[in-house]
Amino acid sequence: MVNRIVISDLIESVMAIAFGVRGREDGCTEADIRAAEQRLGLSLPEALRDYLVTAGRHDGMMDADFHVLPPDKLRLAGDCLVFCEENQYVAEWGLQAADRASPNPRVSGRARNTEKWYGEASRLSGFLIHVATWQAVVSMPECSRCELPEKELKALEPLLEYIGDKKLRSGAHRISFIDRTNALLATYLHNSETLYVGAARPEALEAFEARCGLELDAL
Repeated sequence: MVNRIVISDLIESVMAIAFGVRGREDGCTEADIRAAEQRLGLSLPEALRDYLVTAGRHDGMMDADFHVLPPDKLRLAGDCLVFCEENQYVAEWGLQAADRASPNPRVSGRARNTEKWYGEASRLSGFLIHVATWQAVVSMPECSRCELPEKELKALEPLLEYIGDKKLRSGAHRISFIDRTNALLATYLHNSETLYVGAARPEALEAFEARCGLELDAL
């Protein structure tokens, strides 16, 4: 039996810290999901279902930067299921038909108005975990960033908890972290070697800055 790919609890944790949301009152219904599946003629992967059922009606989680498509906006581009768009609509991400047989399919991306798809993430769960954290970080009252060489990233591990175990979170171009005690979230972009940190309170951000010895610049 294949293990289920469950990320709903992780998305809930992110939403609780960033938005004070408890439970799934901001999610789509199972009827919304079934209607989309019937319209498209396919089954949605579990990780995508989890995201939509947990956060599919929350403006911040769906549209803060990335545009995650709600069930009624999911669409097919050829045989690729498009589920996410870049905020300026210059790029989009989807799941190729050949990959959707996997319980945790890889994510493909492309520039809009082009035909060529490229590999974006090797696991849908990792892609969605990091999209969720990014949406939350840029929505929080206190949001800062700093450049951080990747070789120094390990120094953050005693201060922050990874969001999700390795089999769920890996395979994307980002790493995401949570500090439940201090209501803080962070995401690291490998390609720019930049750490983004969001907090509910300014003192939490200042305390993190002092603990890690980094100098953060407000966004």
